[in-house]
Amino acid sequence: MKRAVLCVENPQDYIKQLDDYSIMIVNPSAVDSRRKYLLDAADWSVLITDQGVQNRPGGNHGNERVFWYTSGTTGDSKFCSFTQEQIDMTAETICSSYDLSANDRYVSIMPLWHAHGQGFYWATQRAQCETHFLKVQDIRRLPEYQPTFVTAVPDILRVVSQLDFDNLRFVRSASAPLSNSLYQHLVDRFCVPVCEAFGMTEALSHCFTNPLHGEQRIGTVGLPDGIEAYIVDGQLYIQGPCVFQPGWYNTGDLAQQDEHGYYRILGRHRDQINIRGKKLNPDSLEKQLLAGVPGLEHCVIFGSNSVKCLYVGACDSQDIVQFLLTLETHCRVAMIKQVDTVPVGPSGKISRSWLDQAYL
Repeated sequence: MKRAVLCVENPQDYIKQLDDYSIMIVNPSAVDSRRKYLLDAADWSVLITDQGVQNRPGGNHGNERVFWYTSGTTGDSKFCSFTQEQIDMTAETICSSYDLSANDRYVSIMPLWHAHGQGFYWATQRAQCETHFLKVQDIRRLPEYQPTFVTAVPDILRVVSQLDFDNLRFVRSASAPLSNSLYQHLVDRFCVPVCEAFGMTEALSHCFTNPLHGEQRIGTVGLPDGIEAYIVDGQLYIQGPCVFQPGWYNTGDLAQQDEHGYYRILGRHRDQINIRGKKLNPDSLEKQLLAGVPGLEHCVIFGSNSVKCLYVGACDSQDIVQFLLTLETHCRVAMIKQVDTVPVGPSGKISRSWLDQAYL
């Protein structure tokens, strides 16, 4: 197939018109350098933007149906090709795991250029759900559509938890760690299962989930779903028919498996801070800080061979510095700064490697 790139605010209005193309969706609000990098890599034949349609003689990409890319930074995204058969398999897995059917009403809050959003686009299309699309800034209109489930990142679910719903069957959280406090708040607020899940662009967005019918174990991403998984030297490997490459794939994530078979993601291997041979896990440090420092609302720990910290909240920086030293003598802070919001990298996500370069 030839490739069509959708770089518009409403890509859902075009997908069904492009059955004969492989589809790549790009965030139209991405910074210019990021957008140019993705388009240069796309080998597109059709480019649809808010300014119109461009055509050119791009390459032929076999039976590829979608062309996805990891967040990365401007120059290091991984590009992944998937067929319609793989899309259908993942969609069927999602439908089966969450009992999706034509009786469900779904509101897509996650953008379709994000694997989370596009994965559920294909699943809800397969299930023939009643589907609506809502921009994040309009999230408070969500109850108008009476959704029967919500899937989003924790930051969005925090806002969702302030709204009133009459028909929710479950809440799904993915794409970022779900804090224990938010998990419990969602359970108490809606009295429905809250399923933390985990997926990757490289595996069509869905790899693990806490079961809808069964035990949802707080702090875990649940059980493998549609893939096989194992851990070697603390690192997570996956394989399956919907993984972008054959054989076992090293996800780059640090993980643990508990006695019940549930997996816990501990962070990215490359994000570990190496201080004179001692490896520090930023994710673990952040969780302990949030639990132990009053007034701390959000923080990011990063660095390659020293500990750096950005934080949001009404607390003194020395409280953070001293708390870290009680955890580990190697946790001596080289840089700490209070910010209104933690800056995101070119991909629109918090990137520890990008922050490390930005705060030398």
